[in-house]
Amino acid sequence: MMTIQQAISNIKSYHKGEIFGKPIDEEKTRDKVLYGDDGQELKGIVTTCFASVDVIRKAGEMGANLIISHEALFWNHGDHTD
Repeated sequence: MMTIQQAISNIKSYHKGEIFGKPIDEEKTRDKVLYGDDGQELKGIVTTCFASVDVIRKAGEMGANLIISHEALFWNHGDHTD
């Protein structure tokens, strides 16, 4: 069994935890789990440019429980929800 967090850690490890040769700043990065429990078993991964309602529904239909989206969910440059 692999958890969602383990999958994320593996992806980051593959990229050496860097972007453009600099370490990823975990406090400032927008690359984080915004919703859900990253400790649950990974069932499948969907990648998309935009996590639209249709993409989220299709991921659910496919049994995937990790969506990796290129763009922010709340088009405000950082997914600020306050």
